[in-house]
Order: sequence, then C-alpha cells, then structure tokens
Amino acid sequence: MRFHTVMFKTLGDLFSFKRSLLFLITMLMAPVIFSIIASSDQTLNFANMTLANQVQTVNMIFIIMTFFWIAGLPLVLSISVTCGDFISKEENDGTLLLLVSKPVRRYEIITGKFLAFIVDILILETVAIIFTPLIMYWLLPIDPYVLDTMVGLIPSLILYSLFVALTFGAIAIALSSISKSRFKTIMILVAIAIAVFFGFMVFRGYMNAAGIYDPYGAWVDVNYHMGNSYMFFLDSTGYRMTPPLQAVLGSFTGTYSAVDPSMLYDQDIGAMYPSLTRTDYVSPLASLFGWSLFTVLLLVLGILRFQKREIP
Repeated sequence: MRFHTVMFKTLGDLFSFKRSLLFLITMLMAPVIFSIIASSDQTLNFANMTLANQVQTVNMIFIIMTFFWIAGLPLVLSISVTCGDFISKEENDGTLLLLVSKPVRRYEIITGKFLAFIVDILILETVAIIFTPLIMYWLLPIDPYVLDTMVGLIPSLILYSLFVALTFGAIAIALSSISKSRFKTIMILVAIAIAVFFGFMVFRGYMNAAGIYDPYGAWVDVNYHMGNSYMFFLDSTGYRMTPPLQAVLGSFTGTYSAVDPSMLYDQDIGAMYPSLTRTDYVSPLASLFGWSLFTVLLLVLGILRFQKREIP
C-alpha cells in the first residue's frame, strides 16, 4: 500500500456525485443569478450596447466573479472544510491507527490525500470556470464575440484557481496534521479565510493612514499578494483591464492606487482615463513565488508534525 492507494481512495471519497453537484451548484449560482438580474435590468441593456461595451462589461463581471466567488471565498471555505478534516476525521473515526499500521509511510498519507484533493478540485473548478461564460452567453443577449473573449481568459483563470487550491489546501493540511480537534481546525481555517479576504483590507487602510504601509506593510499583506498573484495570471492573457475593473480590484486588494470612483474620469476632457496607476510594492511574480514557497513550507511542516504525532 503506497501513496497512490491513499490518493485513489481519497479521490473516490471526494469525487462523489452529491458533493460534486453541490459544489458546482454553489459556484454556478453566481453567473446564473447575475445573468437573470442583468437581463431584466434596464440600466444594463446588453442588446443596445456596442460590441466594445459588451466585451468590457461582461469580461469585467467574469473576472470579478472568478476572483471573489468561483476561485474566491466559497472555494477557500470548501477547501478549509475538506482538507481540514483529512487527518482529524480519520482519528475520530478510529481509522487513522489502522491506516498508519499499513505498509505506507506517514508522509505518503499526507501527499496522497493532498494530491487527491488537488485533482478533485481542479476538475470541479475547470468545469465551473468553463460553464460560467457559457451560462452568461445563454442567458444574456450578447454577441458571440464576447463569448470568445471570455474563453480566452479561461486557461489563466483555471491556473489561478489551482494556485488558490494549492495554497489554502496546504494551510488546511498543515493545521489538520497539528490539531486533533476537527471543530477547532475548521474554525481556525474559516477565520484565516475571512481574514485574508477582508481583514487585511482593514489592516491596509490603517497602515496607509499611518504612512507605513509602503514598504513595510506591503510585505505582510497577504490579501495584496493574492490580488497581485491574480494580476500575474491576468497579465499572461494580454487582457487590458478597464479603469472600473481596476478600481474594484484595487479597492479589495490594493493592486491599484486610485480606487475613488471620482478618479476614474478626467474632468477636463470628460472622458475615462485609459488606466489607473498600478501599485508596484512587490512584483506579481514575487507575490506568486512567495505564496508558492509558503505552500511548500506548510506542506513540509504538516508532514514533519504528522511524523511525530502520537496515534492513540
């Protein structure tokens, strides 16, 4: 019995029809609800929009929806519940002692479960990200060219969702290896997820007000590094973001310095600026590398802690 046996067993448990269906319904709820509301909203009259406006508006929604929902907080919460339960559930069910008594090394248990989770979540996220533009195309009166532009974003958005899964999956695995309480593990992970998405926005505001965010605060602002990593994947597509989209991402992640709506337009000429100022505290590649290194260190920590853990 080696790690691949643990992997396939865990994958079979994860990839159940009920769990997969619930996950996809949760993720695809966002494009469905948006499309239904937008199709009846007179202020968003897609049928009368120019093709350029359709492309800008729909792609903006797709990118925001992916960051906050499809590869955002709901995904991280799902990861927290799933991976945070890997070790503690085995222990509470009385199967962990049986598992470690088999001819399988403890690090293979961790790696097998982690790889199974990555395969499972990558498949589900790929389906969700592919179906999101299709749903919007089916429910909204938009040009087929708009669908083509969204499809061009799909590979990079899938890679970003994989990055989120790897990072937060590693955090969850490490905590699951350390803590013996399923409830405490999951609650800590949920608190971490909420802090990453919202808590560091408050932190960034206070640090900016104190004038010490750059360069000190930026290095520990994990929310900024998540947004900066997202920018790395978006930059790879060659997609040129509009100021409203830049303002939204800047407000939540700090990747753009001007987030006040009044700053989107040049009052002298009465037109929108071509772009907002991109913050350059840390390069997107450095943020991505930092998160990736953090992921590896957490996995190693989880494995080392599990190696020394006493199994009752």
